[in-house]
Amino acid sequence: MSKTHNADEVCPIIEKHKRNETAKVWFSGKVVRALKTFDERASLVGALGDEINQIPSDYIPYLLLDYRQMRFVCATLWSEEENSFLMEIDVAAEAVQVGEVFVSANENNEFDEEDFESVTVH
Repeated sequence: MSKTHNADEVCPIIEKHKRNETAKVWFSGKVVRALKTFDERASLVGALGDEINQIPSDYIPYLLLDYRQMRFVCATLWSEEENSFLMEIDVAAEAVQVGEVFVSANENNEFDEEDFESVTVH
């Protein structure tokens, strides 16, 4: 008899989590292995929700979240059809510096060479 599934591997799962809004969350197998219980994953979704609430957008294609000394890669969007957030969460394998972004220190967002401060991007 052939196996259709590798029972030794932890599989990705989809769970519903409620906070201010409902979220359908896809967790990779690595996340499920690291956060074994629903409550542990719910805590991660809560931390992610705190980050999302600071971003004025219904679609966030890429977000890094440091949580419990681990780095997670997340994507989320609001679905009108399902009236909930759809999220994908995975563990980041590595971070590589690709360049630098200059952020103006001037509160009026006036760009002056002397006002730039270097910030590292990963």
